[in-house]
Amino acid sequence: MNGEIMNFLDRYTKSGTPVHDLSRFSNLMRKLGDPQNRLKFVHVAGTNGKGSVVRMLANSLTIAGYKTGEFTSPFIFRYNDRIKINGEEISDEELSRIIGIISPIIEGDGQGYSQFEITNAIAFIYFAEQNCDIVVLETGVGGLNDSTNIIKDNICSVIMSISYDHTAILGNTIEDIAFQKAGIIKDECPVVVYPQNPCEANEVIDRYALIHGSRIVRPDLSKLNILRSRPDGTMFTYRLRDYATAMPGNHQIYNAVTAIEAARIIRKKFKKLTDNAVFEGISTAVMPSRCQIVRKKNPMIIIDGAHNPEGMRALTEFVASLPQFPKVMICGMSSDKDWKTSLSYISPYIDKAFCIDGFCPKTVFAPKLAECFKDGECAPLSEVYRRAYSYAEDGGLLLIGGSLYIPSALNKFSSR
Repeated sequence: MNGEIMNFLDRYTKSGTPVHDLSRFSNLMRKLGDPQNRLKFVHVAGTNGKGSVVRMLANSLTIAGYKTGEFTSPFIFRYNDRIKINGEEISDEELSRIIGIISPIIEGDGQGYSQFEITNAIAFIYFAEQNCDIVVLETGVGGLNDSTNIIKDNICSVIMSISYDHTAILGNTIEDIAFQKAGIIKDECPVVVYPQNPCEANEVIDRYALIHGSRIVRPDLSKLNILRSRPDGTMFTYRLRDYATAMPGNHQIYNAVTAIEAARIIRKKFKKLTDNAVFEGISTAVMPSRCQIVRKKNPMIIIDGAHNPEGMRALTEFVASLPQFPKVMICGMSSDKDWKTSLSYISPYIDKAFCIDGFCPKTVFAPKLAECFKDGECAPLSEVYRRAYSYAEDGGLLLIGGSLYIPSALNKFSSR
């Protein structure tokens, strides 16, 4: 990305000043001509699994022949990868041009916009200008007061796995968090819900949906049969049809059946979204840094941005099943996450940890992370990959994880 774009974005903080409703972003989009009102959406919220399901659905719709916008967060390798059409990132030229539209409107008005709101505005303008048939839209934080929630023409809402994350904003209980996520439910708009949410979350979602006259669909796990779960992906049957995922881990199977149920609703209006398109879309969907195997042996290298307890528990289940030894981890985490609980899951399975900090704002001090492992040490960003790779090289596993911001940080150093 060119310096002009970064200079503009860096004038705004990641979260902006606090909001208690959608008025700030609604007013901004009204000044920009409300481009989101010219689009149709599938809206996805949740603590974990959002990105994977967004990718599965967007990929399926693209394969079906629809011009499909895709909005995700945060970026993995560069800012542009948050905004895609048919899997292709927005170009620097388009970013600069649209920023040129937005900047005169927002600069100096003292509204305290967040980087996310600005990115969301860019995406809505871009998708509308490019005449997207449909947009698969991931929330940022929560849902009720998330800027993405100003949309009107919502084909289907999807609420993924709900657990503790962003508690300072969303609340300290599962019920509070579920209420915020359920805020994306629209009047008489069907909502698909991840099949393994806690009862207290389901009770909140059910009440919210009842108030809005929205039909709830949950995957029927009695119709699911897991055939295989290996490092190269999974195979399963659901509703008597065969499916596969390229992304490994049983949690991706539950993500996939949620996407399948959403696709069954979407195809009522987007009829080219056939079973075959959904099969191909799910089986070829790949998300960077979501249990991503980037090298198969000597050492096997896995990148996973698991940054909260539920995400780390799913990663641990997968790592524990692998025969590679030693298991080495490059670990960095954000201090605004429940990092102690997260590491309590993975640390018993890690033989050696190289701990890092400073790769993004509010990282946990590396020596604190090192204390969570039976053999943990601190390493500078500039050296950590070489040291960890060397330790794991002979038949081992190198796991890079704890934050979605780590791959970008390590990539910067490796490209210097």
